[in-house]
Amino acid sequence: MTGDSDADESEYISGIDPNEIVDQERLQLTPHQHAQLKTELHGSDQFDAIKRAERRYLIVGRGGEEGSGKRRLQVCRQLDARRAASAFRLEDFGFTSDEIELWAPAFDILSAMASHIVGVLEDFDGGHVWELGYLYHHQMHVRDSLWLLKRSYESEERMREKYDNGMAASHLAALEEAAEDRVLNWHDEDDLSDAVGEIT
Repeated sequence: MTGDSDADESEYISGIDPNEIVDQERLQLTPHQHAQLKTELHGSDQFDAIKRAERRYLIVGRGGEEGSGKRRLQVCRQLDARRAASAFRLEDFGFTSDEIELWAPAFDILSAMASHIVGVLEDFDGGHVWELGYLYHHQMHVRDSLWLLKRSYESEERMREKYDNGMAASHLAALEEAAEDRVLNWHDEDDLSDAVGEIT
């Protein structure tokens, strides 16, 4: 540890400097990576469905199939059921942990295509922290398309426990300011479904 603030912040994202994630030069791919991205992203049926949809919802948040990930998938399904809509997550395109170098450029492409970017937030523990970092650095670009579904907990102590990550908290504060009235709070799955219904 050097005591440098950039070094301190990088530890929040598994040793990755959040500024490096969004550095445009780092989004340049090798020919092999470009072919891989084209195959996994551009070549998928999901990508074609997104291009045809009038409303395109990129769902950002904790991954997995249980708990937080299950609720995020619920949001994705609820928005995907809307007429002329397509809702999608980065992991829907099959990128593996061995292809981490493709995540940032894939996320860059998908966020640019999205008419709505919907963050499903329950805590700051997971890969969505780097996605928040990306959005933080591009908040002017997403200002009109960003919706935040933020889970509230029963006590201030519990809120601090779940959202105790200084860097991500500062990013979220900036995003909440940008989103303004598009920040929707929820407590349980019924509330979450109601909150999703408010997304226009």
